[in-house]
Amino acid sequence: MSGNFMADIIMRLLALVIAIPIHEFAHALSAVNNGDDGPRRDGRLTIFPWDHFDPLGAIFCVISTVTGMGLGWGRPVLVNPSYLRNPKWDMCKIAAWGPFSNFLLAIAFALPLRFNLAGENPMLVALLFTFVTVNLGLMLFNLIPIGPLDGAKIIVPFLPERQAFEFSRFQQQYGMILLFLLIMVCGRTGILDFLIGAPMLQILRILLPNYM
Repeated sequence: MSGNFMADIIMRLLALVIAIPIHEFAHALSAVNNGDDGPRRDGRLTIFPWDHFDPLGAIFCVISTVTGMGLGWGRPVLVNPSYLRNPKWDMCKIAAWGPFSNFLLAIAFALPLRFNLAGENPMLVALLFTFVTVNLGLMLFNLIPIGPLDGAKIIVPFLPERQAFEFSRFQQQYGMILLFLLIMVCGRTGILDFLIGAPMLQILRILLPNYM
């Protein structure tokens, strides 16, 4: 492995160690703020990585980073809708805060680059740019409306009641299969580039016009 390849892997893993815990913390905080204190009792109101990763998810984060294929994950935040004040919309808000937190992180890491605060240090510039793209990638991937991704929960309250029920039931039964097919099959056909790569490029052109 070349030095550049190893440096890229390390930077991506560092970005995930920050992005995934913040993502899960945002879910937990939103759940608590909307009436479910379970995430607090579960110890999820923290940004420490060891509170948000399980061993298998962490291993797959490394594998997917090295190979460019597959999926890593954080430990999902458990939410009980019966404790929420308005379950239909609160579940949507709780789900949305995960991707939105990654968008906020992407903006935060983009600011030093946008205003040339990183100086002429190529390693720092590369690190910040990696943090931006990893967070945007997590945001866009999680917005895909396939269970168990956040997008599947965000879209539900915008559907008519009957369609929302059928959609949720379908995602519970087949969401994991669809997600696997999306990653393993569609990833080789360019669909993921269309769903993630193209929107990310447009966002990067707004956040970092001097780098695109």
